[in-house]
Amino acid sequence: MMNKIGKSLVLLHAVLSIAALCWAVTLVVQARDLGWTEPAKEVLEWSDGKVKSAVLHASEYDKSLAAATEAAKTRDRTYAYVQPAIDSIRAAEPFLPNNTLFYRSELNRLRQSEDKIEVRRLKDGGNFPDTPLGKPAPEDKALEMVTKSYKEYQADLRKLIGHVDPKTKEETPGQIDDVEKEIRRIVNDTKRFTALLTGTDEANKYVQPGLHQLIDLEFKYQEQIKTEIHDIKPSWSKAIEQSRLLQYRRADLEATLEKLKGSPRAPR
Repeated sequence: MMNKIGKSLVLLHAVLSIAALCWAVTLVVQARDLGWTEPAKEVLEWSDGKVKSAVLHASEYDKSLAAATEAAKTRDRTYAYVQPAIDSIRAAEPFLPNNTLFYRSELNRLRQSEDKIEVRRLKDGGNFPDTPLGKPAPEDKALEMVTKSYKEYQADLRKLIGHVDPKTKEETPGQIDDVEKEIRRIVNDTKRFTALLTGTDEANKYVQPGLHQLIDLEFKYQEQIKTEIHDIKPSWSKAIEQSRLLQYRRADLEATLEKLKGSPRAPR
């Protein structure tokens, strides 16, 4: 008995669920006019039991059909403006693979080539290819200053400035290091030479007399000596003259003394 009652309740629940689902579907479908034989009519005014004025409402299907028709018309009107661009793209599509391969090969040659290369500029800025939609035409004359690839120039740069290995952190000196050492040596020699000439340090502070100052002092002393020599010349000449006279007088005195030292005379 209880089993039958339970089964009856389950059946009743299923029937009520189906009925509720049908009712919900009916509400949703009735809210949207999916299209009938005649459009839905809304009466606005009655007169003597007859419809005086009414409004017909388009169904969802009619609205979708009208929207699709208008979209097609808009597409056709717009397509007239984009048609040349589409035709141009379709005409260029067959040339794109070869042009892309050419571009990649040239780019790889400029970056990775180990041999001597020739680099030419694009004629007229690359706006006029050798064939319609083909590769750009290069100039006849190659660039004189560019003869190696990017990889080779990087190797030359490493030799010049040196580099540090990112894995081992080992530093390899370059040729510029020797030049920098020579420059530092020349700078130090110049500083010492400047300090020797001017007598000042790097902060332009006076430390000791320099060669320029010594030369100026020597010139000043030479001028002073010259002036003093010029001043003592008259006295010097006079002294020489007196010395000569005194020498003559001494000679006479010595001769007289020799005579006096001679044998005495006999008395008379």
